Amino acid sequence: MLLKFVLASFVLLSCMRDGSAGITSSFVRPQWPSEDMPVDNEVFAIPKGYNAPQQVHITQGDYDGKAVIISWVTPDEPGPSHVQYGTSKSRLRTSKEGTVANYTFYNYKSGYIHHCLVEGLKYNTKYYYRIGSGDSARDFWFETPPPVGIDTPYKFGIIGKLSVFKYTHTYIFLILWLSKIAGDLGQTFNSLSTLEHYLESGGGQAVLYVGDLSYSDEHEFEDVGLRWDTWGRFAEKSAAYQPWFWNVGNHEVEFMPEVGELVPFKNYLYRYTTP
Repeated sequence: MLLKFVLASFVLLSCMRDGSAGITSSFVRPQWPSEDMPVDNEVFAIPKGYNAPQQVHITQGDYDGKAVIISWVTPDEPGPSHVQYGTSKSRLRTSKEGTVANYTFYNYKSGYIHHCLVEGLKYNTKYYYRIGSGDSARDFWFETPPPVGIDTPYKFGIIGKLSVFKYTHTYIFLILWLSKIAGDLGQTFNSLSTLEHYLESGGGQAVLYVGDLSYSDEHEFEDVGLRWDTWGRFAEKSAAYQPWFWNVGNHEVEFMPEVGELVPFKNYLYRYTTP
């Protein structure tokens, strides 16, 4: 088993050494640990207007790149669950209807969580979309990927951390170890510097995110759901404009029998969806 592990590590590191990605920035994230941002920080601000959509995020809606799933939360009442969209900002001629649901977690009751699948899109096209109604409606946009092809360029971001594994007396660095590659963003001041750096660097066409989203499980039981809300508003500045490919980590389990919460991944599964 150890021999297989070492050989796999050697192959992976060889690929990384011979790769052409290079260093694109001198940015270095500050040392862990970092303090949580207070809930009244401006990055968690609630959008203005009654029942205005918040925590907006999108993910790819099929395996060909011609669909997206648009998700958001309305805090006061369900409101409309449809998305208006089009290739012109001033002419959103097409509409698709989504679904809406809410849930409770211990003493927390969620807002109304919407998911809308928008299909039949064209490749390499910028779309504008609107959610909500009246003065509380909000506008965003996204771009679809190019057609699938072996030589098709596609730029994506990975938000993650370097992991160090120690086996006997040997340190093995595995940057692409899937249990740690992307995630652990949380909502600390380090989280803010990481996300701002990603946006300032020009970003990618999509983000690969392989777990450990809000770190809400490190808060008091009554604050778990609230910290999912703040994290959703925090990530919106990127997640509303490009697909984030979601998965879960250990911090999404949130199996808490001591307060009667016996369904693992409950908060995550209501809020985030994938094809």
